[in-house]
Amino acid sequence: MLRPYRKRLKQSGQNKSPFRAQPHRRPSRRNGQNGALQLSLREKTGGKFILRIEDTDARRSTADSETRLLESLKRLELCWDEGPDIGGKFGPYRQSEKFDRYRKVTDDLVESGAAYPCYCAREELEAERKTLQAANKPPRYSGKCRSLTVSERAAKEKDGAAPSCRFKVTGREVRFKDGVRGEVCFKAKDIGDFIIARPDGSAAYYLASSVDDIDMGITDVIRGEDHLSNTPKQILIMRSLGFEPPRFCHLPIILGADGQKLSKRSGAADVSKLLDAGYLPSALNTAMAMLGWSKVTGQSAEPLESMARIFDITDVSRSPARYDEARLDNINQKALKALPSKELIEALTPSLEAIKFPFDNFDEKSLFKIVDATRDALGKPQDAAEQMIQFARLSPPDKTAKEIVDSPEFKIVANALLARLERNDLVGQSGYKAVIESVSSKTGLKSRKLFQPLRVAVTGAVSGPKLADLFIILGPEEIKKRLGNWSGK
Repeated sequence: MLRPYRKRLKQSGQNKSPFRAQPHRRPSRRNGQNGALQLSLREKTGGKFILRIEDTDARRSTADSETRLLESLKRLELCWDEGPDIGGKFGPYRQSEKFDRYRKVTDDLVESGAAYPCYCAREELEAERKTLQAANKPPRYSGKCRSLTVSERAAKEKDGAAPSCRFKVTGREVRFKDGVRGEVCFKAKDIGDFIIARPDGSAAYYLASSVDDIDMGITDVIRGEDHLSNTPKQILIMRSLGFEPPRFCHLPIILGADGQKLSKRSGAADVSKLLDAGYLPSALNTAMAMLGWSKVTGQSAEPLESMARIFDITDVSRSPARYDEARLDNINQKALKALPSKELIEALTPSLEAIKFPFDNFDEKSLFKIVDATRDALGKPQDAAEQMIQFARLSPPDKTAKEIVDSPEFKIVANALLARLERNDLVGQSGYKAVIESVSSKTGLKSRKLFQPLRVAVTGAVSGPKLADLFIILGPEEIKKRLGNWSGK
């Protein structure tokens, strides 16, 4: 039943693509890239995006970890058509619920002669691997259990040996057309017989993913280049079961700024942390889609619908893609600037909460004024939060600010400003200009000699929002209160 279903999808130009997720791992930048491109393919073909949970690691895969995973994916706006939470016609969507199915397929493969029980102990296999490496040969299983007779197998099991199960690799080569890399060929001798089921009966990755692709009618598998060597094994399993493999598309490896493969240290970490820091899903999806795909300019954050209109998997580059944090910052900065005030505050809230911004001290109208005052200077979300906090409290001066506080101009400017504010006429832009002109006239100071002491006196920092916005929003009473903190300095 499933085979013709997949055929109909291909004939109609639709696709069905899986997003593999492990509950004990949070979504990374690679996951974001995969998801953005898969959703673009779905939108273009009118196909289906399937969420599949690989939770065979019972110790680390819990209900709570799955809930956190789903929440992270939804925040990234990766919306699926079938999955463990919404169901579908081709479930179960958790591998932990398919033990019997995998076991049945394993037994069928053994019965057909495509697989066999392997009784080699881990220590034995490790010794074999080291011997091959010492001889500069690739570590491949020797196949010593391939030709065991029924009686020999029975004898080993009588002695308590619990076998794993290996797939028997035959033929000369495995050839397939990759959606990104074109024609790819693996020699059978370089693959070697591989494990498809462990001694406890649980399915290994190659078997579970192959069976899932068959059961769910998958037409396209989009994943990272690091999975390329897995592909011939999955193709062999599917063909042995009588099914046509899906189209495999392997995205280029992602490099960090140091030119090395992207790691947690160099930027592959949990994208939830970026979302928490105020990066918008649209900016993240755009930046991730650009890794190996040049059709998106990055001039702005692109909605998935826009990317889908121009997406073609054959346009994805084979060459390694370099992760550019500055590009993400630039895309996100533009996306944040375009947000209405309320949405901008919501986006910056995690960063503001991290530095204990006192939301309760401001009404909504005041918050809108503050966030709009920092809009033109938006950089990283945490930088925007640092500017907004200047409207809430006086910052402890850093080394540079302390040098200004200790300068002869600081006390002169602070006293002149305090005296001028006693008139309580700091209203609007004209009021600000009048105050500045008065302080400048009284002190004889201009430019940096005037404005640096003014800024530090009012905020405690050497940089931040425009002084005019600070003066107008804070008002004379708050500024006088802050100036009082410098008495005796």
